Amino acid sequence: MHESLDKMKKIKALINNGKGIRYTLSEVSKILGNPILIQDRDYNVISYTEDIVTDDPIWNEFVTTGTVSHSTVSMYKTEGFFEAIANLRRVNFLITDKLKYDRIHGKLLDKDGITVGAATIVACHKPFADDILELHEAVCDALSIELCQDNFYIGYGQAYLESLVSRLIEGKIEGNEFYYTAQVDSIYTDLGNNLYLAVMDIPKCTADTQLEYFRDLFKRTQPAYKYFIYAPYILMIAGTNDSTFNVKKDLRKLSKIFSEYHIHAGISSRFENLFKLQRYYIEAVDALNDGLKSGSRQRIFLYVNNTDA
Repeated sequence: MHESLDKMKKIKALINNGKGIRYTLSEVSKILGNPILIQDRDYNVISYTEDIVTDDPIWNEFVTTGTVSHSTVSMYKTEGFFEAIANLRRVNFLITDKLKYDRIHGKLLDKDGITVGAATIVACHKPFADDILELHEAVCDALSIELCQDNFYIGYGQAYLESLVSRLIEGKIEGNEFYYTAQVDSIYTDLGNNLYLAVMDIPKCTADTQLEYFRDLFKRTQPAYKYFIYAPYILMIAGTNDSTFNVKKDLRKLSKIFSEYHIHAGISSRFENLFKLQRYYIEAVDALNDGLKSGSRQRIFLYVNNTDA
């Protein structure tokens, strides 16, 4: 127990140490006795414990090539790594008989709680102790702060998710769903079981900086939902556990902004699978356009499937 508390104290002392990622990784490796590597959301290496000699093939592949091969990604799929990574827990074991050493994966988060990368410890020098999950979560806290002091990673998480949403809408992920399981699952976090996509049209708002202003305004006003720029619209993915979407109740906090800035929105039918987002984007745009053409004084239009009429 004393040893565990001592390790935790040393790890927490690394938070905001101001000496950078490499120093933090080196110190963590000394405390835990195993090497650690961090990567971005596309499996590209950011940094790792240096001067490590190991026969672990994934570690060596990362260090040698800066990423992992398609065959390694396929192994991640077959061994259930993607499901483990997509788990809502901050840290998870990644264990398989196909690898000699166990490893533990932890999510690195920005100030908004968006995943910007991952930290993996490989047990190639000593077995994991019973307290490793708790210790690695503290490690991820320290690394998250260090990483997000880099200007590139300050907006990386939001930009990555917006790129991911764009690819979903444009059908550029079809056939590679397994590769994006963990990334897409991060969008579901804290949303209800029933999802709706809204496209929000903001008059005279075309510049990226203007769209960013309104996206961030929506996020501050009603943070329970997820917001993305997909020009010329701002998209909102709303979730509820109710059987229907109640505009007055579920968008109550945004209604004043809609009125003040003459914003209109179209909302898709209910769905559960984000990999089918392309269909629901089309529905939401159709709902918006049909509503605007109708001359209605409403600002929010729900999709109606006329083929069922």
